[in-house]
Amino acid sequence: MPDARAVRFIEAFCRHSKGERAGSLLHLAPWQRRMVNELMATGPGGRRWHRIGYIGLPRKNGKSTLGAALALYGLLADGEPGAEVYSCAGDRRQAEIVFGEAKRMVAAEPELAAVVRVQRYHLEGPGHAIYRVLSADAALQQGLNPSFVIFDEVHVQPTEDLWNAMTLGSGTRRAPLIVGLTTAGVDEASLAYRLYAYGLAVRAGAVDDPTFFFRWWEPPAGLDYRDPAAWRAANPALGDFLKLDDFEAAVRTTTESPFRRFRLNQWVPAEHLWLPAGLWEGQADPARVFDPRLPLAVGIDPAYSDDTFAVVAAQRQGEDTIVRARFFLNPYPIGHSDRGEWVVDHEAVRGYLRDLAARFPAPAVRIDGQTRPGPAFVYDPSSFTESAQILEGEGLAMIAMPQTDARMVPATRLFYDLLLDRRVWHDGDEILALHFRNCHAVERGENGWRLRKGTKSSARKIDGAIAAVMAVAQVVQPPPSPRMGAFVV
Repeated sequence: MPDARAVRFIEAFCRHSKGERAGSLLHLAPWQRRMVNELMATGPGGRRWHRIGYIGLPRKNGKSTLGAALALYGLLADGEPGAEVYSCAGDRRQAEIVFGEAKRMVAAEPELAAVVRVQRYHLEGPGHAIYRVLSADAALQQGLNPSFVIFDEVHVQPTEDLWNAMTLGSGTRRAPLIVGLTTAGVDEASLAYRLYAYGLAVRAGAVDDPTFFFRWWEPPAGLDYRDPAAWRAANPALGDFLKLDDFEAAVRTTTESPFRRFRLNQWVPAEHLWLPAGLWEGQADPARVFDPRLPLAVGIDPAYSDDTFAVVAAQRQGEDTIVRARFFLNPYPIGHSDRGEWVVDHEAVRGYLRDLAARFPAPAVRIDGQTRPGPAFVYDPSSFTESAQILEGEGLAMIAMPQTDARMVPATRLFYDLLLDRRVWHDGDEILALHFRNCHAVERGENGWRLRKGTKSSARKIDGAIAAVMAVAQVVQPPPSPRMGAFVV
């Protein structure tokens, strides 16, 4: 039957440490109270029924606060002699999130501070009870005998070693409990997904395991991720401390896959198509042309052999940006390299860039304190350094942009935001459209990504999209003034 002792402890002694509620006692929402009571349910003789709890919630639904409160209950009020409580995660920084929240709760409540001794990486309670931080990137200690474990963000665990150490080390405890709190991940070969699949089987009745407690919030399959009904189904805190306008803003600035994962708690592939279907195609307007009086930026994604050489020009016109592409395709039938491969005619590329410089003389950038006439040519230096040096010697403004996360993640984010706001236009070039359709996004945090082909060996090209991202990131910068330098993402 449900056991309310943990809820009573939390609401009597645990306080908020952040935000507008800082300093006030936690008052659990009905869904939280019901979940904790069921997690702590007892069977015959008053012994706790569950040994493992697995709880999946999207970001910002209070997992860390609840985990910290449960950990303090395990330390002080679970009735386990010599309690050993652990905060576990993939690395020490993540593990310290829940532990740090617990420390702040102790400091904010005089009755807790009177009985808990606070150390940097552990808390000491009465009767030799102890609460420690453990992470998967540290050597596992021997002789652990955990009674209560909060396992934060299970989806980032590199292996199952730490989880197994916690579950297998508690055999002598009266009623041990390990609680996994997580958001959905991307790897179906992971511990987190295995536990998710097992929980679904338990919930469906396909597996009979009364010791496994499973709660997972996500919308029903097939529901549009932009539908507020999906947001409400996955986020029990929506309408309480989680606000609707936060979702309305996030759905406009986040691509579908990370939104589903972080905000709807749905498992997604590690790599996903970057743009929603039809978004790029819907921005075609051949009537929009370049103005020779305005500055131009040119993105260059070079190639040597067996690839596509993409040159994409971009021009800012008011609030809108116009892009046009030119491709030098391989095999380019003008000669062979020493390896017997068809190679790109770099002289033809250089000739095209010189032509752009002549047609668009308006200064676009300052380099080394000097205003350069003509476009800003932003290039990937991987196989274009020699040509860049030649053109720079002729007076063209050449800006190297190595393809690093530090440069490309914000540039890709910027391009996506402008496109979503209907501020990027093109002439409907079929090859460029194909390159955008081929783009997969690899997550770099909740709000960033890098563009990739579907697989490393894929023959599908994305060079035009990369060049467009580089050009737009450059052209949206303010025009050169005497005190401005070259923009590098």
